[in-house]
Amino acid sequence: MLSLEGDTGPYLQYAHVRSDKILQKAGKWKENYTVDELKKQEINLIKKLMQFTDVVEQSGKDMRPHYICNYAHELSNLFSDFYHACPVLKAETKELRNFRLTLVKAVKITLKNSLNLLGIETPTIM
Repeated sequence: MLSLEGDTGPYLQYAHVRSDKILQKAGKWKENYTVDELKKQEINLIKKLMQFTDVVEQSGKDMRPHYICNYAHELSNLFSDFYHACPVLKAETKELRNFRLTLVKAVKITLKNSLNLLGIETPTIM
């Protein structure tokens, strides 16, 4: 239950903390929503981010909060894949760096919202 790996609350919290730390290390940057070419991990992450409102709506309709748990876990896994495959702070160009930082910010916000809906705190350090 307290493991930082697998299907646990702390794993989700850790993904949130990691996204926050990346943004803090980035310093000043400007959001960018376009890039010439996307890697597979970026596409997967964007697709998952786009599902958030549908998952929340379905979770409420069906009265099944575990939909949000499953979604947050899948998002955390995809974020980890993205983080390992796509350099964020050391991206090849400023445009790409800003695009990836925009993705990281979207993940952070979405994880925070998911965890808040589940009544799980979003710490800033772990």
